[in-house]
Amino acid sequence: MRVDAAGGGTDCPPYSVDHGGAVVNFGIQQHVQAALDILPGTRGVSIVSRDFDCVVHADSILDLPLDGKLDLLKGIARRMRPAWGFRLTVSSDVPPGSGLGSSGAVGVAVVGVFDAAMNNARGPMGTAQLANEIERKDLGYPGGDQDSYGPALGGFNLLTYVPGGGPEVRKLALSEETLFDLEKRTVLVYTGEPHLSGSIHQDIKDGYGRPGSPVLDAMHQLKRIGESCARALEAGDLEAFGHLLDENWTYHQRLHPSCNCEQLQKFYHALQGHVSGGKTCGAGGGGSIFFLARPGEESRVCEIAESLDGQVIPVKIDQEGLVIK
Repeated sequence: MRVDAAGGGTDCPPYSVDHGGAVVNFGIQQHVQAALDILPGTRGVSIVSRDFDCVVHADSILDLPLDGKLDLLKGIARRMRPAWGFRLTVSSDVPPGSGLGSSGAVGVAVVGVFDAAMNNARGPMGTAQLANEIERKDLGYPGGDQDSYGPALGGFNLLTYVPGGGPEVRKLALSEETLFDLEKRTVLVYTGEPHLSGSIHQDIKDGYGRPGSPVLDAMHQLKRIGESCARALEAGDLEAFGHLLDENWTYHQRLHPSCNCEQLQKFYHALQGHVSGGKTCGAGGGGSIFFLARPGEESRVCEIAESLDGQVIPVKIDQEGLVIK
């Protein structure tokens, strides 16, 4: 999974195509697992989602309808089109709708496991690109592509978008001391209310071209914050990083009212004074919040979050990205 630290939204068309963008994200050791069992002598297909407690069967890949039931997994299978039958089983360490890029992580894991079985040498960047292409082009899902790059690459990444083109990815160079302090002070809280990123992305896109809309200026500011966040992390300035998290959330809310909700505000209000900053992960409207606790306040932040029925998600930085076993 990935945590989007800053600039999220500027990776989404049409803004990224018109103006470029800048996103900082990092991988965490909360994973999507994809297992592929080849079924020799048959072209039959079974797709299993443990998270949604759902199973789909078909006589062949061509018989998999895009009917709203596990369409992402079906879309990947249809694009990969192996010559044999299979059983694909997918599960995740975090709840659906957590705002941690689960669909991007699912795409990367499933493309990766098919590539391994079909002896395709694609590499992490190519895997991320294909997973995103299937989501955005084949299936028509709205959104950006940072959710694929974070899980595929791991570590801390600055994704810079140039107008009219895709992202250039640079690994950020954080000191061991900064990594240690950041991991120690990070409190990631699932609020218990899943977000619906597709509808929020569409709301933002609808507002983007509307005269007088605040979306364009908010996107410009989020891009600036993404660039500033990368500099703060590489300088080891976590206090500046915390302020940027707060600033990012301020402009995130200006993209559309659906980005915020009462459940999110409950956590922000309760944790004021205990954190150096915080922002909602993903599109917002629910899901998870990334807090940077003040030094020595980490346990207190966890206690308050849990008293509000939040689920504290353990955070260890993942440096590996996609792993095939």
